Amino acid sequence: MYGQSIPLDWQSSMNLSSPGFQFSPVNYQALFLSQINTKSLFSCAQTCHSNGNCRIFDFDDQSLLCRLFQGNIITMGSIVPSSSSQSRSRYMRCINNTCHCEINTYFDGTICQSQKLLGDVCMNSTECRHDLNYTCLPRQQCGPPSIQIGTIVAGNADGTPGSTLTAFNYPLALSIAVDNSIYVSDFYNNRVLRFQQGSLTGSLVAGTGVGGSSNNELNGPIGIYIDTLFNLYVVDVYNYRIMFWQNNWSFGVRVAGSGSSGSTLSSFGIVGGIFVDSQKNIYLCDRDNNRIMRFSPNSTDATIVGGTGIAGSGSQQLNTPLSLFFDEVNSYLYVSDSNNHRIQRYHVGVSINGTTVAGGNGPGSGSNQLNTSYSLWVSTINSYIYIVDSGNNRVQRWSFGASYGVTMVGNGAIIRNDSTVVLGNMDIRLSINDSNLLILEITKNRIWRFQLI
Repeated sequence: MYGQSIPLDWQSSMNLSSPGFQFSPVNYQALFLSQINTKSLFSCAQTCHSNGNCRIFDFDDQSLLCRLFQGNIITMGSIVPSSSSQSRSRYMRCINNTCHCEINTYFDGTICQSQKLLGDVCMNSTECRHDLNYTCLPRQQCGPPSIQIGTIVAGNADGTPGSTLTAFNYPLALSIAVDNSIYVSDFYNNRVLRFQQGSLTGSLVAGTGVGGSSNNELNGPIGIYIDTLFNLYVVDVYNYRIMFWQNNWSFGVRVAGSGSSGSTLSSFGIVGGIFVDSQKNIYLCDRDNNRIMRFSPNSTDATIVGGTGIAGSGSQQLNTPLSLFFDEVNSYLYVSDSNNHRIQRYHVGVSINGTTVAGGNGPGSGSNQLNTSYSLWVSTINSYIYIVDSGNNRVQRWSFGASYGVTMVGNGAIIRNDSTVVLGNMDIRLSINDSNLLILEITKNRIWRFQLI
């Protein structure tokens, strides 16, 4: 349905409604001028323009019927859905009463829509540009199948452990620096390695390779965090301390922990994840005590910002927290509540009650479930939550406010390549600008890189 108006300079202009509508006059006999068959919309517009009384026209591209009206749309009629059986089949081609959408379009149930491009959200492959070799990927985005193939960026591709600078022995965590270099805590080798972008050979940045408690040694490094100045924080698990290595230092300084296991505000048990904000506040997952601790700079006592210290499934409780992420802009703290099979979000400084933002529907393999959530990371660009769903051998992505996740890696999401069988516990991070997803496959002693779109 279309309307024509004549502005002050006497040039004709037309305002076009959406396809699938027609004009319904309040008084058909009074406003109807004529109707003819024309070969195109343009011909119908020309016919209206040549009639000085015509102010409104509609055109049925199936019957080729062009109707002309006088009056105005505001007070003399309304735009209503067309009664034509093909009124919403935009640009459909029909031959012998059999209709199909034109090339690079798909039928959405009511209308032919343009097929989608790289990264667009999809539910099935008919929505994606086939001529560009796009399909609807398991992550529910259009793209080529090759995007699902990972690349080994550190560690032995066959998964064998080692102690050289090109190998790991049970690596437990990774962190990404502002230059996209990768830092890895190499647990059984009692060291932290750094891999420059594009290099498969690492360099030693913390620890000696031999377990110990001296200020240059580590005894079971787990969580690590690298800040914007390339300073390194390490969870030195069996020394029950957090060590700080300033960039290029050959030794570390203890910045949290008493040196022995405990449950006071100055001590902790086995710690999993660590996060450090721009104010140098250190956030820890005290796994053994089911709580999240925050150590302010130069403070020996922590503040509890999540959990009660007693395992449970209530909104204030946690059960074996393993990983965390702090959204400093919104003061949101995300926690992988492993044995509750959920991700909890705390509004730090506002409420001690956590909100479930992923999982929480019991252990399972459904798209709305998790089974022993392990590591997590949150995009600061689009608020996607990436979750290692270790019991299902997959990495899930949940959109902000979503009730289900999509599979990014594992559990059949990879079309070919050994990465289709990623197993169990993994650590994940996003590269700078969210261009890639990095996955540390702990039991396979290697790190994968997957492209994001």
